[in-house]
Amino acid sequence: MSNFLPVKEGVVALAIATPVLGHAEAAILEVYGQQVELLLPTQFVEDTGAANRIEAGDVLRTVSQEVPSAVCHLHNGVASETSTKLMTQGIAKFDLMLDALMNGNEAIGIVGAEERRKTIVLLEDMQMAWAPVRAASLAVRENPADTAALAVVYDNASILLEKTSYLLSEIEGQYANPVELMQSDVMLLEVAGRQAMMSQRISYLGCRLWSGTADADYVGALNTAVQQFSFAMNAMRNGMPEVGISPPPTEEIAALLDAAASDWDVIAGHINTISTSGNPDLAVTAELYELLADKMYKMEEVSHLYGEFSKRVY
Repeated sequence: MSNFLPVKEGVVALAIATPVLGHAEAAILEVYGQQVELLLPTQFVEDTGAANRIEAGDVLRTVSQEVPSAVCHLHNGVASETSTKLMTQGIAKFDLMLDALMNGNEAIGIVGAEERRKTIVLLEDMQMAWAPVRAASLAVRENPADTAALAVVYDNASILLEKTSYLLSEIEGQYANPVELMQSDVMLLEVAGRQAMMSQRISYLGCRLWSGTADADYVGALNTAVQQFSFAMNAMRNGMPEVGISPPPTEEIAALLDAAASDWDVIAGHINTISTSGNPDLAVTAELYELLADKMYKMEEVSHLYGEFSKRVY
């Protein structure tokens, strides 16, 4: 089947590649003194939710650190209202997105149940890995002093991150295609989604450090996470073609990225205090938690905007 737009008979044919044809409108171009009438697509015929599936996978990866961070902060009596809210919302998001990836959910743009056997097996494995973390998190929500439940969450935080990251990589490879979702768009979705996760990874590692429940390796992991977040934010705001990251494609995305980058000096200062002293004032830890939660929300919105932008028609 041709990937070129049709032109009406009797005029010069100008071939323009297009990913898929939908409803069309006419456009008249002049080429070497002759009029050319093209039928330009205004929307896709079929959007099976490739970008939405990747966005859902991104959410799973973010929640894998959002919930453990919330559990850590709630257990230690820091920003209890915010940590309870983020834990509750995180559990609901994980449940929703995991079910949508398995069974489809047109309300959030995921059309049809998953059909690829390998992905189904990974989703089933994710359900099994998530179940004990979900139950333990709810137990801590009911009783923040429940150390047995706390241990379950802590023991599985990195495992859940690894599993959600692998699942996401499989979804990206499966659904990136030149018909519905280009590889360059997958890259932008990946980086934006990863930033949301990294905000909560930083939050979780920081909480484990200042609460005295982490070993020395966590200092290096925290500093690395901070460096990666800062590097990626700079790349997204200004573009970094050598690694496949384009500058923000719309003013809305650019403004949101600028907002997400604000207060970073404050965050970096708090993290430096945690890394060096390990025993900051609780007001500092509460502010850091709130600021990183705000970064997560903003980066999730950036990821969503990139997903919508990926559906543009060429």
